[in-house]
This record gives sequence, C-alpha cells and structure tokens, in this order.
Amino acid sequence: MTPAIRKRLIQIGFLALLPANVLIACRFSAQQPASPTPALQEEAVYHDIVYLDAPDADPNLNALDTYVPAGASSAPVLVFVHGGGWTQGDKSGVDSKPEAFNAAGYVFVSVNYRLSPAVMHPIHVQDVAAAIAWVYNNIASYGGDPQQIFLLGHSAGAQIVALVATDERRLQAHGLDLSVIKGVVPLDGAGYDIPTRINSPTRGVEELYETAFGTDPAVWIDASPLYHVAAGKNIPPFLLIYAGAREEAQTQAEALAAALGDAGATAELFHAPDKNHMTVNRDLAVGDYVFERMIEFYAGLQK
Repeated sequence: MTPAIRKRLIQIGFLALLPANVLIACRFSAQQPASPTPALQEEAVYHDIVYLDAPDADPNLNALDTYVPAGASSAPVLVFVHGGGWTQGDKSGVDSKPEAFNAAGYVFVSVNYRLSPAVMHPIHVQDVAAAIAWVYNNIASYGGDPQQIFLLGHSAGAQIVALVATDERRLQAHGLDLSVIKGVVPLDGAGYDIPTRINSPTRGVEELYETAFGTDPAVWIDASPLYHVAAGKNIPPFLLIYAGAREEAQTQAEALAAALGDAGATAELFHAPDKNHMTVNRDLAVGDYVFERMIEFYAGLQK
C-alpha cells in the first residue's frame, strides 16, 4: 500500500476499521455504472466501455477505459488518445498517466480507435469524436464534469486530437460543437500538415502516411488540422509540445501554432529539449516537468 493510498484511507476513516493483516486494493476494476453514482470513496477503473454502436464498429477498438480518482464529483476530465502511427497501439499503454492525472483531480479516459490498414481516414478521427461524445453524455456517472473536457494525444494521437478540435464536422455528427473541448495538448506530433510530411525526404514517411491517409492529396488536406483552422469556430486553446531535436515535430507545431494565432485562437509552444519521441510520453507522471506544464495549462482553462 503506497503512502498516498494509506493517507486517503485514513482521511475517509477506513483504515481504522481494517484488521492489521488485511490488504485492501484501493484501485479496483468495475463494470460501468448503470446510472449516475455518488462520489466514489475509492479509486476505480472501468475497463472496455464500448462507446460506438454501429454495424461496422469493433467492440475492442471502439472502447475506452475510465480511471476515476477517489471522491470524484464534477471533476475535470482528461481524454487521452494513444499513438502508434495510426496502425498500432492500445488504450492500455498509459504508463503512469492515470495515477498522475487522478492525483491532480482528473477523471482519466484512455481511448481506442480503429487502426490502419483495416481502416483509413476519416475513421480514426470519427472514432475519437464518438468517444468524446460518449464522454460528454456519460462522464457525470463517473464523477466527471462534461463541461470540463480536455484532450491529450501523443504522436498519431496528437494529429487526431488536433484534428477533432479544428474540424468541427466530427463532433457535429454527434450534435456537439468544438466548445465542448476546453483545451488540447498535442504531444510531439508531426502530422498537422500531412501533404508537407508525405512530400518530405525522410525515409519511410510516405509509406507510413499513405497507409493511414491513402494517395489522394485532397484526403491529405482533409486529414490535416492546419487546413481546418479558421476564425469563428470556437477552436479551443492549444499547448503544442515537441521533444528533443525532432525538427519535423517542431516545424509542424510552429506552423499550426501560427495558423491558430492568425485565426484568433490561443496557441502555445513548449519544447522538452532533454526528451525524445518516446520519453516525452512515457515519462508523464507527478514531478515530471512536461506533465506539470500540462497541468498548469489545463488548470488555467478551468471554470
């Protein structure tokens, strides 16, 4: 039992009621509640909640996991979208993020989406939009506040969260608009301007992107957040993070930040010079300076 968990048990009066030889697991797996529940007195994880009911949906990939901190009631919500080049990855690859965001008071939601080459754009972003709509409509039952939804995506997930927050059609398909997203952190993405990336000289990039987005330049533009930025769309604030010496991530982040600023949206750039593409994501935890910058950004946007 960690000191933090022991402290929480003491605070809610459970520890004194337990025999000395009893070990209690405060973070437990549970089935999703059928109706709104009072604030949980223990941390809980709700696995494999299906968010999309459609004939072509995949119950494994159109699912999400929800990590609820102890005592959550109208808590801010962080929706995480994993990377993996649009072809791999899983919602279980969260490292220390659930514990870190729960400790900061957030309900943490990790999302799966259908993968290429079985599907191509726009399925990835459509799936994530459906997951956000599920969160908006259901997260109150898990102690979250649907009026405080924030996004975080790494690598391919960075492209997806940036796109769902700039292409209003994806949420409009669920009767929502961009105003339901309060802030976005794309983490070390390089797919904000896909035509530029596909036409780059970097080895293997063309094959990677064409697997997810095909060979039609019009589709590349449609999948690029940069080309959806415009004034008057309620685009939420962005914190664009890039790592180490990844020139492609820096230049793409700078271009998107400039476009957002020109459209009157808020956009900040943040460089993690001692991180690489993997560690900037893997190291996110309490005490990590990148994580602390994220929390500062999200907290500044809360009601």
